[in-house]
Amino acid sequence: MKKRLVRAAIVYGVVWLACLALYWGSLATGELGGGGIMGYTILTLYLALPVAGIVSAFLVGRVAELGWWRLAAPVVIAVFYVLHTVATFSLSNALGLTNIAPADLVAFMYGLVPAAIGLAVGWATSLRSR
Repeated sequence: MKKRLVRAAIVYGVVWLACLALYWGSLATGELGGGGIMGYTILTLYLALPVAGIVSAFLVGRVAELGWWRLAAPVVIAVFYVLHTVATFSLSNALGLTNIAPADLVAFMYGLVPAAIGLAVGWATSLRSR
């Protein structure tokens, strides 16, 4: 049980930190101009983080011993998705480095939906393997 939970945390954590480092590294070097922000947004917020959320939630869904506690995984993943936008866009806005829309409830939903799908698939496959 612990191995799958650790793997789920590592998968999402590594992708989350890599996206954070990419943002601040690219902002520091001047690579994130107007078009760069859009490319970064598509890459991280619409591809990398949702895929990592699906995979992580899938791994959590496969842990039958968690029971209903598995339902917390999509919420935690969605919170980290929002924290990513706060740690990048909102913080750089507050520092006066960029002018990007802040995180809102929509950002939470973008993190929640893929994670819920991954959890459902993982849960279903754990039921089939019993």
